[in-house]
Amino acid sequence: MIVRVPAGELATFVAGSLEGLGVPGGDAAAVAEVLLYADLRGLDAHGVYRLPAYLERVSLGLAHGTAELAEVAGSGAVRRIDAGFALGPAAATTATDLAVRLAREHGIGLVGVGRSTHLGAAGFYALRAAQQEMVAFVLSNGPRVVAPAGAAEPFLGTNPIAIGIPLGRHGAYVHDMATGASRAKIRRAADAGVPIAPGEAVDADGRPTTDAAAALLGSVLPVGGAKGSGLSVAIALLAGMLGGAEFDDEIAETYGAMDRPQNIGHVVVVIDPWCLGPREESLARVEAMVDRMHALRPAEGVERVRFSGELAARRAEQRAAEGIPLAVNELRRLAQACERYGLVEQAAWAAGRAGTVASR
Repeated sequence: MIVRVPAGELATFVAGSLEGLGVPGGDAAAVAEVLLYADLRGLDAHGVYRLPAYLERVSLGLAHGTAELAEVAGSGAVRRIDAGFALGPAAATTATDLAVRLAREHGIGLVGVGRSTHLGAAGFYALRAAQQEMVAFVLSNGPRVVAPAGAAEPFLGTNPIAIGIPLGRHGAYVHDMATGASRAKIRRAADAGVPIAPGEAVDADGRPTTDAAAALLGSVLPVGGAKGSGLSVAIALLAGMLGGAEFDDEIAETYGAMDRPQNIGHVVVVIDPWCLGPREESLARVEAMVDRMHALRPAEGVERVRFSGELAARRAEQRAAEGIPLAVNELRRLAQACERYGLVEQAAWAAGRAGTVASR
């Protein structure tokens, strides 16, 4: 069963849960904003589904706010941040805002981040820059779960890359993709006892499988075969080199044994496009290009040709008005996580939301 939860209530719940474990209010709000961005757009595996793992990491002292975050290298348009094991969404938001400031000053800003954790949906940061009329490239590495092309065991993270481009009256282009099948999606399928799609994973012996539980013991496959694998390797190298982070096979697991902090790397590149051409003329050309794409004859079964991020933005508007759909079991899982850490108010809220629907 599904219940629709007002976005504001859910944001308050997420921020309150983190604050209850000692995360400063500003950092807790940043994490809530990133998780809500994902849930509003239907990217459920990157939304509040992630909160229990974040809470566990904070409770164990393996992640926290940005109090220890500091610039440690670089000058001019290029900087490196040591996040001090801050929660990824708070660290990546700080890095994005710094990259935007550098781009305004220098025309371009590049910020590498190390000693961070899972940053959530990379598209959030690309959109954050695009909404300020900046072009952005955002990438991150992560713990090994993906078997590179030709390998029968994991070595790479699902290593996302997101691109944001301002589109004038069309809003913003946001292309956000992982370079491997979603491990979180497979975990959710395993929890629900349902199969995964063919081509997403292999079992522990390197054989293709649609059994989600077997996939969790094996490896996720790269998107697009060797092409996705190559892109993932590039992201791993850039995040490790420019962020001063560990490479994918060195990073602590997101789930499972939490015996050490993660050292995930992010890279945010922001460009001021109006340094390279007149703003009004450039925007007019971009808008006209999108108009021509919208006017293309759609394929059978397709209502209209759209650009990346367009449908997600429409879904976000709809969910902001109607509420974010959460399964009753998901709300119960959130309640149990909050109970585990003594977050009485938050546990009661989640349990109440689940109980209200279950009783209908």
